[in-house]
Amino acid sequence: MTGERLRALRVRHGWSLDRLSRQVHYSKSYLSRVENGLRPLTLELAERCDRALGSGDELARLVRDRSPSESSAHSRSTGDSGGAGGSGHRDGAASPGTDGPRTGNPLPAQLPAVGRMWGREAELEEARAFLAGHCGPAVIAVDGMGGVGKTTFAVALAGSLAASRPDGTLFADLGAHGPFGNRTAPEEVASGLLHALGRTPQTLPAEPAERMALVRSVLAQRRVVVVLDDATGAAQVAPLLPAVGDSLTIVTSRRRLTALSLRHGALRVGLEPLAVHEAVGFLRNALGRGRRTTPEDPAGAVVTPRSGTTTAVPDVTDAALSAIARYCGCLPLAMRIAAEHVIEWGDRFTIARDGRADSTGARLDLLAVPGESSTAVRPVFARSYRSLTTDQARAFRLLALHPGAETGVGAAAALVGEPPAVAGRLLGELRAASLVTEVRPGRFRMHDLVRDYARECARSDEPPEELDACTARILAWYARAAESVADLLLGRARHRAQSVAAPDRIVPPQFASLTEALEWCEGERTNLKACVEAARAAGSPVAWQLPYALWPFLYLRHHHGDLLGVGTAASAAAEGAGPRAEACAESVLAAARAGLRDHVRADGHYRRAVERFAAAGDAIGETTALVAYAMSCLRQRRDEEADAHTARAVELSAGAGDAWGTGVALTGLGEVLIALGDPARAVTPLHRAEQLHRVHGSLWFQASTWTLIATAHRDMGDHHRAEACYRTAIDFHERTGMRAGTAHALHQLGICLQASGRTRQARRALGQALDLYSSLDDPRGGTVLETLTAAEAEAEAEAEAEAEAEAETEAEAVSESDVRASFGGLRF
Repeated sequence: MTGERLRALRVRHGWSLDRLSRQVHYSKSYLSRVENGLRPLTLELAERCDRALGSGDELARLVRDRSPSESSAHSRSTGDSGGAGGSGHRDGAASPGTDGPRTGNPLPAQLPAVGRMWGREAELEEARAFLAGHCGPAVIAVDGMGGVGKTTFAVALAGSLAASRPDGTLFADLGAHGPFGNRTAPEEVASGLLHALGRTPQTLPAEPAERMALVRSVLAQRRVVVVLDDATGAAQVAPLLPAVGDSLTIVTSRRRLTALSLRHGALRVGLEPLAVHEAVGFLRNALGRGRRTTPEDPAGAVVTPRSGTTTAVPDVTDAALSAIARYCGCLPLAMRIAAEHVIEWGDRFTIARDGRADSTGARLDLLAVPGESSTAVRPVFARSYRSLTTDQARAFRLLALHPGAETGVGAAAALVGEPPAVAGRLLGELRAASLVTEVRPGRFRMHDLVRDYARECARSDEPPEELDACTARILAWYARAAESVADLLLGRARHRAQSVAAPDRIVPPQFASLTEALEWCEGERTNLKACVEAARAAGSPVAWQLPYALWPFLYLRHHHGDLLGVGTAASAAAEGAGPRAEACAESVLAAARAGLRDHVRADGHYRRAVERFAAAGDAIGETTALVAYAMSCLRQRRDEEADAHTARAVELSAGAGDAWGTGVALTGLGEVLIALGDPARAVTPLHRAEQLHRVHGSLWFQASTWTLIATAHRDMGDHHRAEACYRTAIDFHERTGMRAGTAHALHQLGICLQASGRTRQARRALGQALDLYSSLDDPRGGTVLETLTAAEAEAEAEAEAEAEAEAETEAEAVSESDVRASFGGLRF
């Protein structure tokens, strides 16, 4: 048999099913069924396997020579004709059984020719498993966005199950999102189904309720598969569903049909755009060897070449197909159209795609077929948009203006200018309409193509001033949130850039703890960076204000590359905005370069920050820049220069009468005094700094200051007090999430413990420090390793000394025992 021969060739090459699947772009489960005789080996698959396995045309000849009776037996036993990766039906229809009702009419076989399906194996298996354990009439509700392939999936599933429902297959288009927007009433659907099942118009009840009751009665007596395509909602199909019998109804809709699950026990199957690797296979299949493609429906049909035409299908690499798939958002309809263009245009499609990358509506313009507007991507989305209520449509438009890819309820509330409860309701309604996806609890995303369309709608349906107001609201929401995080890290009285004004109806997030604030920042990090770019594009001062509020978080969490990116954007936005704006941008860039250990460039930014803050008359800004510059000098062994900078910082903060700035300056002064070898003088300013930081709630500065206090006591020989201070510092560092600060404190604690003779505890602290530095790829780990190696060598020496002492003690004990034994028998 052909399946057995395929297995023999694969095994001879030492290939697994998984490897063969990747080579021929058929699913592994489908290939397994072919090898086991549960699916026929089609000519297309045979040719692909011959090429992959280097078997000439051996498998293809076997398929061509296969007897018609063998092919027929395969079709009857499997219910399909061998499609790739999906149900396998070439036209979506299956030959109905011959044991249907004897009405004199042919058995209904209404499944339309929607073409071959690619992938969706998991969803098909889920449906089959549901039916395998189901008794009575079954309902499967398939939902997903427009163009995702719901109709193709439903028809493929129905066709594969037709053999188990021998009384026929029925199909009805309910028209919820048809090109004309004419929704079919349930009683009209009932009339069509009854007619297909052999009832003449004269025998149908006139009353709609009686007609729907009759269709339920007829379906209860038949083993049929019914596909109700493109439903408006559960109310449109529920009156047609029988309560008894063995029928199967498959309903498709762009809306979630939750009521069908609750009231009729329906299985919900949600279809998403394909994964990238599946999309590559989809495109390769669509470009198919020696064939043309045309988007006959939203799922896309593969058809034979037009009569009298020849097409040289381009040899497209997987990398190129992946780029096309991502451009299309892996949406089957969009990819089918793109495949048509690749066949028609070849490389000109890539040129057109890249050339329109930045133009408005570029993708939606390109993903259309001239003369076939009903199958273009834009009209498909337009039908969903027209079904929305006024407030839903407005939310749909404004949500597309979010700078990032995902949004939470709070950010959505800022976009639409409504309370979070209202925004949450609107997001839920758009999710039910398959216009947004909830990627995780409370986080929503628009498909890229849907976002493109929503932005078009925003530009056409919203006044320009509302678009500007929406952008201002979302930028202010993120900026105020970032400022709240900076307050927790640096203290409520910290130095600020110009505060961002909060428009009306804006409720920034409130954080119960620093941990919650840092987790929020991590979750929103991509969006925060996108906000900086959006602010820059809009000419908003948020483009430099937001980075200045973000730098403590990004620096603490070692996102130095992100910090450099937002700093660069801030610098461009601050140009010409005044010395204060320029100073803030220079400070962000300096922190980024310092984090990247590019101290030469960092120093240049620090110097410019000091100069621009001085030009702006901002004494506290100048103080913070001077202290940071002094720390950079210390890292480069320029202690005297660092001393001069901290002295100037103390003078400036005292003159300004700013307690927060004084605390920062005193912390810097203490660190410089320790570096200069004068820890005794450092203790007093450091303790005063710690008190000020505690008053202002700066966890970061409290952690750093306690580390310095501990080091001062250690250098003065007070190891007991130093250990207590180090452990306090470590607690603060862990609360801020600054792993580098924690590692530094652990390193210094290890040195302290080693100096006090507690080698075992020292090795533990040093090992923890080394692990943290290694996780950060921080070169300071090398210094820790040297300290740890010395501690371990000392521990080994101590162990050897202890062993020698024990051996000497044991030898002395044995000698004394021997002496006693020698005189044990003597009596005096």
